[in-house]
Amino acid sequence: MLFTVFTPTYNRSHLLTRLFQSLCSQTVRNFEWLIIDDGSTDDTKELVSHFIDRTDFPIRYIKQKNQGKHIAINTAVNNALGKWYLPVDSDDFLRKDCLEVCQELTLETDNKEFGGFAFIHAPEEMSHTSRSSEIKKWTEYNSYQWGFAGEMIYVFKMQVIRKFPFPIFEKEKFCQESVQLIPIIKNYKILFTDHILAFGEYLEDGLSQNLYQRLLDNPKYAMLSFKTKLLVAKSKEEKETLTKNYWDIALKTNQPKITVFFNFPLLLNLFYFKYRILQKLKV
Repeated sequence: MLFTVFTPTYNRSHLLTRLFQSLCSQTVRNFEWLIIDDGSTDDTKELVSHFIDRTDFPIRYIKQKNQGKHIAINTAVNNALGKWYLPVDSDDFLRKDCLEVCQELTLETDNKEFGGFAFIHAPEEMSHTSRSSEIKKWTEYNSYQWGFAGEMIYVFKMQVIRKFPFPIFEKEKFCQESVQLIPIIKNYKILFTDHILAFGEYLEDGLSQNLYQRLLDNPKYAMLSFKTKLLVAKSKEEKETLTKNYWDIALKTNQPKITVFFNFPLLLNLFYFKYRILQKLKV
C-alpha cells in the first residue's frame, strides 16, 4: 500500500460523498482511505458502510471519542497501512489524477533527506481551470508567491510523521497543525510543487475572533504553537509578535507565570517585559 489517504471527520456525513466520488475517480488504485471519526453523532458510520459496499479500494473507519483533529491525526498515523500519509479534509475533493501525480513525486523524494512533498489545495472554483504553465518545484519553506487563496497539503513519509506525534493536553481539543508540521520541516527537506491537486473552500488562517477564542479555550496548545512558530520566524518583528501572542494567551488564561517564563526564550521574555513597561508609561 503506497498511500494512506486520511480524512478526519466530525458530524460531516453530508460532505463526505463528494470526496468519496473523487477517490473513486482516481486513475490509480495505490491507496487506502482511512476515516477517523472524532465522535460524530450523525449517520457517518452508516454512510461509510455504504461506501465500503460500493468501492474497489480499501476503506477503513475508526471512531474515537471527541478529542480534536490533532488527536485524530495521531490515531490515523498509528493505524495507517500506507508508506505515505496524505491528508484530505471531509469538505475537500481531489483531482482525478492526484494519486498518480503523488506516486511520481514519491520517486523524486525517495532520498532519506526528504520527509515528503507538498501540493496545492485551491478554491473550488479553480477545479475546472486548466493550466498551461510549467510545474514549479522548490525546497525553501514559505517562499511561494500566492496569486489566490490557497494552501499547501503536505504528504509525508509515514516513518517520518510517526516521529512527531501531537502532545496530549487533557481537556484541550484544538491544536494548530504547525505544532507537528514545523518540526518536520526543520528536520527534513520537503519538495514543494505548484501542482494543484485538491480543492475546497479555503478559510484564511489569521487571528480571527473565532480562532482567537479557540486559542483562549486551549491555552497550552496555543502557547506551544506560538513557541513552535519561532523556529521558522525570519524577522525580529515576527518573533516579537509571536512573543506578544504567547504572553497574551498565558496572562488571559492565568497560566503559572514561572512555568510560562521558563518555557520561552529568555531574550524574548525580556523584550516582552520591556514592551509592557513602555506601554504602561504611555498611559
